[in-house]
Amino acid sequence: MPANSLELKQFVNDPNFISNMNKAFSDLRADYELTMDSSYEKISELKSLHVDVKNHLSDLTDWSKNSSGTVSGLRGTGKTHLLMLARNNLNSSLWNSKGNHNLCIYLNLKRLCLPETFDQDLFNRIFSVFLYDEVAKQLIQILSSLSEQSKLKQFLSNFNIKKRKSKEKLEKAILSIYEFKQIAHNGNERFTELKAGSFETEDYTRLLDEFSTKINESLSLTEAGFSIDVNASSLEEVSNRLKTNNTYLQYLNFQSVREHLISITSLLELDSITFFVDEWEKISYNPNLQKYTAFFIDRIIDTPLYFWISIVPYRGSLYSLDNGADLQHQINLDDSLVFESSNNDKILCINYFKELINKRLDYYFDDSRINFNLLFNSETNFEKLVLASMGNTRDFGTMLLKCWSEYQSYRNSPLAQGRPYKYISANMIIVAIKDNGDKKISNLDNSDKTLAVWNNIINFCLSKSSSHFAINETQKELECLRTKEFSDLIYHRLLHFRKAHVPAKDALIVDKLSIYAINYACSYNLHTESKISFITEYKTIHDRVRRYIYYPSKILQQLQIKEGEIFPCCNCGEIINIHKMKAAWDNNACPFCGKNIRVQ
Repeated sequence: MPANSLELKQFVNDPNFISNMNKAFSDLRADYELTMDSSYEKISELKSLHVDVKNHLSDLTDWSKNSSGTVSGLRGTGKTHLLMLARNNLNSSLWNSKGNHNLCIYLNLKRLCLPETFDQDLFNRIFSVFLYDEVAKQLIQILSSLSEQSKLKQFLSNFNIKKRKSKEKLEKAILSIYEFKQIAHNGNERFTELKAGSFETEDYTRLLDEFSTKINESLSLTEAGFSIDVNASSLEEVSNRLKTNNTYLQYLNFQSVREHLISITSLLELDSITFFVDEWEKISYNPNLQKYTAFFIDRIIDTPLYFWISIVPYRGSLYSLDNGADLQHQINLDDSLVFESSNNDKILCINYFKELINKRLDYYFDDSRINFNLLFNSETNFEKLVLASMGNTRDFGTMLLKCWSEYQSYRNSPLAQGRPYKYISANMIIVAIKDNGDKKISNLDNSDKTLAVWNNIINFCLSKSSSHFAINETQKELECLRTKEFSDLIYHRLLHFRKAHVPAKDALIVDKLSIYAINYACSYNLHTESKISFITEYKTIHDRVRRYIYYPSKILQQLQIKEGEIFPCCNCGEIINIHKMKAAWDNNACPFCGKNIRVQ
């Protein structure tokens, strides 16, 4: 078939094409780690599909070797994918002769099981068990993958000391890994009794035995002249020792955890261990969870142990961990694809999503003609879809699939008179955008207060005829963004951060401003009806939006008054917290002006 004769209409009833299209753009979820621990095919797939923006992958790979930090971004911006690929980069070159030897361990906090009630001490023990379990599981998988003689020889070449000491270090390393697993196993049994949930347990004895056998075979090939002596009896001795008088409990404290992690780095000739802590926002439902986790990390973080935490803005806090000190670096995925930042950023966004389409189609289809040009012939139409994504990969994929579904429906229905569409049309894109907006709004159905805040923001934007607005970067206003009402809008991607530390248009305002925007899809009818101008150029932000200062504290105060939580003094206007200032409220005496709080 000639290259120019391939058309999208040919595939509307092709089950294989439909299936592969669905795989290409619906497989944008973050929940990969369960298979990735055992499937290198999934990593290979991610590498093929990944489109790097502003060198984030190389930065994370390099920076995490000897420092800590955060990866920040809304859901769907690719935080988990970035962590997975960086972990693979570090662990795949773990014992190369050149460069550092940096082990990377992935921790998904969604997998952390806890009882209904717990204090810091109990949490420390449970988190220690979780940590030992993951280190043992992931490390033995890495070591067991050294099946190729070339890889195993490369690993052994790092032990360039005397034979006897090499033998001792390797034996101790293998036993330490087993010890970690036994600590986790014993702790798991104890905490199950406390109804703390349970961790998956596996039989690592066989894997460790197989690994020691592989080492011995390689040593004999290289004429090293000795063998590693890790057998069933030595493993049993570790198990019995830890069970005696609950000895394993001695390992469940900050100092022991840090000492044993440092010990394994020495035994395996590692330079560092870096932990990628993912799904931080998933434990924000209980502030103590984030607080206790941060406290635990704060006690063991330091050379050669590093931590990178994946966070969603305003979904909880880092508590005792300090940005810039404990966590030296920040990779912000939310400001990587901001369409309106500049003309260069606009081009970057468009090219990113084109490459995303081409890479995914290339991976799932054998025909190179199935690419971006098969789906779109109008840059204007595609630009609308990119703008509606707000730079979010997952939202873009969802809308693109809806466009494809609309195209199928159109071609399979009686066609209207005139020339039929050969590509995804503007109307199909509009349907996809509105559908995406409706889904986001539906997330607010169960929260009257969050919906009230959203409507307040919309009314403010209508009053300014602008999709973008500014927020003062004062502690008071920024703390308001952490409240459930605002954090839900950010989490569900109805409210988007665009730029920080912008000077106000009014010279009398000394505070810097953060620029935010309402979601394009959720406000589509408003800007198509010219009630709101959706801003696509930074010049407009510079010229106008810096005047449009929105105060989150005002709407929250209104809601508190409505809920009966606070009351403004009828004489001086100062806010009286009815619960915290109960004596003043009961006596109807304002502590600020001394007069009546409410009219008698």
